[in-house]
Amino acid sequence: MWWGLDEGIFDSAKRLIREHETYVKSVLDENARRTRRSTLSQVPLAVKRPQAWAVDPGFNPYLVRARRGAIAHAITASMRNRSYSPRPPAGFEVPKSSGGSRVVSTFQIADEVVSNRLLRSLTRKNLPRISARAYAYRPDLTPHDAIGYIKSEFAREHRVFVAEYDFSKFFDTVDHAYLLDTLDRVGIVRTPLEQFLIQRFLESPEPCLPSELEGLPRVRGIPQGTSVSLFLANVAAADLDRELERIGVGFVRYADDTLMWSADYGRICDAAAALHHVSDKIGSEINVEKSPGVSLLVKERAQDAEIRTTKSIDYLGHTIGLRSTRMKASTIERIKSKIEHLIFVNLLLEPLRKGQAATQLTDVDRDYVTLIWQIRRYLYGPLSENDIRRFQHGSIPPMSFEGVMSFFPLIDDDAGLFALDTWMASQIWLAMRKRERLLFAASLACPPPLGLSKEELIGFQSKSKRTGASLDLRMPSFRKIAGVIRTAVSTHGLGVVSGKAPLYLYVNNGKSGK
Repeated sequence: MWWGLDEGIFDSAKRLIREHETYVKSVLDENARRTRRSTLSQVPLAVKRPQAWAVDPGFNPYLVRARRGAIAHAITASMRNRSYSPRPPAGFEVPKSSGGSRVVSTFQIADEVVSNRLLRSLTRKNLPRISARAYAYRPDLTPHDAIGYIKSEFAREHRVFVAEYDFSKFFDTVDHAYLLDTLDRVGIVRTPLEQFLIQRFLESPEPCLPSELEGLPRVRGIPQGTSVSLFLANVAAADLDRELERIGVGFVRYADDTLMWSADYGRICDAAAALHHVSDKIGSEINVEKSPGVSLLVKERAQDAEIRTTKSIDYLGHTIGLRSTRMKASTIERIKSKIEHLIFVNLLLEPLRKGQAATQLTDVDRDYVTLIWQIRRYLYGPLSENDIRRFQHGSIPPMSFEGVMSFFPLIDDDAGLFALDTWMASQIWLAMRKRERLLFAASLACPPPLGLSKEELIGFQSKSKRTGASLDLRMPSFRKIAGVIRTAVSTHGLGVVSGKAPLYLYVNNGKSGK
């Protein structure tokens, strides 16, 4: 398990360096675009170093990469004599979508390498002991598998009782004695060294903010920001999984987010009671404000029934009904906000500031070209419009899809996707009309696609007079890429899209760290 620790530290540091340098390049590219767009002086975007780098050298991947041999030797020696403890994690405040802020933590690079190896070893040996309906942080299942299972179960029902409950600060409140006892009760296979490391990570101090000298000792809760916590979270909820299986209700659990359903009202009530009972043992209370409780899920056109009804439930960034799956409303709003920002920055910012560079207005509006490329990259990843159309009419090879729509391979809401396409086309067309008026007032050229109708704008293509190269400026489409991804999933399975934890964090604003 611990062979080649220096190589693991090197690989982790190298990955972090690559991510940072990709970010730096994106900042420099955006500064260059701003300079090209404007005749006014620009305040360049600053390249920000991660806050953790200033806390301790152990967070700086450049320094860790250079010292990996000495670090690996020291950690290996400390594990042999059982003196190892992870260094205190750094904490940082991030805003919550509901208002206020929460503290997120990150462990030093070498400690995270140890934690990740511990996670992989424990998971490999104990996967059969984890419920098949627990979908979080596993190599064999993804959040998409959870959504697919819910869809397949709901498709058989005309109405079904659902129970939606939310733990309050689950990771922060798990009782250590209960968790360690569960490791034995569930029969988790582990070596003495692994048991020692589990206890050391559980005892790691609370994350300290940069303004604090040190974090408080941890007396309960699972430390967030480190890999082994993901396995421990599944262990903490193992009793709940087994009790729900015994009762015989359908359920899925992603970390602390549990959705239960049954056609039998008595069983769903038993399941709700079991969840409350286990929450008391775990030490994490049910969040009453965020827990709708038991309701009857009915079809979209159904009338009200004898108890409180709902037409859909929200789970892992999706809104799921008995016969439909679509993106959650808050996710759609974030996507719209991103596109509105791109439209404003590329088309309207400089004309409104009276700083539009005439060099961008040649045979084609170069700022419009940038906008389309950025939106396409956001929706499609690296795929071109020709790629999408070729996949629509031919076979799709095994590949890995990127872009925001790869987060939602199982949605079937074509009407909603068409509405998004219509909204985006309208927003771009309205912005182009306003841009044209502003450019005309400034006595600047108004090259294509300025002046086109909405329909012409959607299908606009051009050629560069300078190079003769084709410029495919057809407007990207939510509906097209969603259809292509659905076809790819039906052909090759969910392996064509991301199944990693960042998906869940993206669509829920980090809800797993409530």
